Amino acid sequence: MRARHRVALRMTATIVAIGVMASAPKVAAAPRDHLRVTTWVLDFDPLLEGGTPLTASRGWTDPVTLDAGYRGDVGAASAGTVDLRIARFSTIRGYPTKPGGFEFTNEAYLGCLVDSSPTRCGQLIDYGAVLNEARDARLGTPCDALRSGRIDEVWLWGGPWFGYLEYQVVAPRTLCAGVDRTFVVMGFNYERTVAEMLHDLGHRAEALIQPGIGLDLWDRFDGQRARYGQDFACPAQPDTTHPEVDPAVTHAGNVHFPPNAFCHYQYDRAYAVLSDADDWLAFPTLTGRQTVIDSTTWGGTQLGYMRWWLGHLPRHHGTSNGVDTDWWRYVFPARRGSQ
Repeated sequence: MRARHRVALRMTATIVAIGVMASAPKVAAAPRDHLRVTTWVLDFDPLLEGGTPLTASRGWTDPVTLDAGYRGDVGAASAGTVDLRIARFSTIRGYPTKPGGFEFTNEAYLGCLVDSSPTRCGQLIDYGAVLNEARDARLGTPCDALRSGRIDEVWLWGGPWFGYLEYQVVAPRTLCAGVDRTFVVMGFNYERTVAEMLHDLGHRAEALIQPGIGLDLWDRFDGQRARYGQDFACPAQPDTTHPEVDPAVTHAGNVHFPPNAFCHYQYDRAYAVLSDADDWLAFPTLTGRQTVIDSTTWGGTQLGYMRWWLGHLPRHHGTSNGVDTDWWRYVFPARRGSQ
């Protein structure tokens, strides 16, 4: 512990000497190609008594505003690699279908906001039913639009207890007959913010990049994956079930655990560590270069951290030892191989 304390003190002195680095990483040269990803947004925003939309009644955020922030942040984090485009935005004045054809009434839904114990509150939607229902005279169903290549993925908007997963990776020829490729359905909550949208994307990235590159390489980038097994308590100080990080050797972290975190969602911890996160911007040419970081590196917020973390996913065009060196191509599988 004394040795680690001395390392932390040396790093603190380094911060005083050189200043904490800016929240945005030094961006490598612009990529040579882009991932143009087109989506269909289904905004389930039912009308309550008197004809007031749910979002307006509860004072929740307009999905159009959230979509714009999300698209901008993904474009910035990927240094222009990912170009998210909305092909169609459909507002649906009802609730999405749950198993057995069940759909909330306003009374049942508002009841879930007070008491979420009834089974229907916690049920997920019937993804197959939602994707195969006609929503647009030109596009037809989301499955139709995916089959025709007019869209690459689907975004769902709704409130708490609507029953969306953060993301759903759909295998070929499963929920959509005739769709011969993998696609993703994102589930967003207009009670929340862009920070949670990026959080959802971060988990999607983890789920799709890890099998693409292998866990050995992923763990060299992440360094905190084993901590996902910890409980969600966050003691004032590290303990045996929430051990301290080694401040002399950290990496880029993951969605729940920044490089300097010992518990879930610890985005504001002012604890200086040495991290090789910036070095991954040069992947596959890694040098082991480290920089001093703490929560001020990303502004001490979830939004700042998610922008910072996504901004460190490698994004160079090409392959190395069978691994795509632009990891965004794993995140958006419909666009892999596109120019």
